[in-house]
Amino acid sequence: MPVPMLSRRTVLTPDTAMQVRGLEARARALDGMGALSEQALLWLDAVGRVQHLLAYADDTLAGYAQVAVVDDEASAELVVDPDHRRHGVGRALLDAVAMQAPGARVWAHGNLAPARALAASAGWEVARELHKMARPLSTDDLAPDRVALPDGFWARTFEPGRDEQAWLETNAAAFAHHPEQGRLGLADLAERMAQGWFDPEGLIIVETREAPGRVAAFHWTKVDPEQLSSLDPSRTAGEVYVVGVHPAYQGRGLGRPVTALGLAHLARLGLPEVVLYVDGDNRAAVRTYTGLGFRSIMVDVMYSHPVHLVPAG
Repeated sequence: MPVPMLSRRTVLTPDTAMQVRGLEARARALDGMGALSEQALLWLDAVGRVQHLLAYADDTLAGYAQVAVVDDEASAELVVDPDHRRHGVGRALLDAVAMQAPGARVWAHGNLAPARALAASAGWEVARELHKMARPLSTDDLAPDRVALPDGFWARTFEPGRDEQAWLETNAAAFAHHPEQGRLGLADLAERMAQGWFDPEGLIIVETREAPGRVAAFHWTKVDPEQLSSLDPSRTAGEVYVVGVHPAYQGRGLGRPVTALGLAHLARLGLPEVVLYVDGDNRAAVRTYTGLGFRSIMVDVMYSHPVHLVPAG
């Protein structure tokens, strides 16, 4: 097997982006989960947002890594074609990420055995854990007492063309210290609203008479055909995509009912299960979701290198 040749690009041609998607799909079919996140797949078509690292064996795309730098914090994701694994492609990409962006953290979705072995061989260590939690949906989720909001608050669905800026302001405030979610801008929101899975009925807005027009809290649900139920892999699971409460209204008892409102929406669609992702060190959120019946079914891991490599030259 020849040594992989690396190519660095700031923009991918449509043909190359399609090749990366095909490679990711082959890896997903084998591994049972995607190696690239939703955001990484969206950025395949972006201009100037990320760095693309392409690994070739002869003239065949054998692996891909994407490096994103946001507010001086670098993160990366990588995937190796199943036919080219165990031939140094993953290690070449990982080393290239470290040289391209010293201090970058690299995601391993599902933290599968090959990813753990690659990280150990290169001396990378676990820096962050993201838990995937799940629970069944049922008619019990429609009970009125579960979705009752505190006095002075009411819920409605998101209205495109009206609510974008108010939602962005609350999202930024609620996730001010979150490494990804809190940095979403209007273009990022527009990208997600353009996806086939987006449904404004599934984005629930909570307002208050104290400040009409301000988003006090929200629950954005998601129904993506690629999110399969662990209870029945032939069916789609719903997702608690994002739940946020504006800091001005935290401690007012909104978190649990606004979460329940989204679960009720997904239950009404007849979905068998709901999933969500939560940082392992967010103990308050983990407690809330555990109290709502969720259990951890998978862990995504972010690795970092304890010694930052410095590019030559």
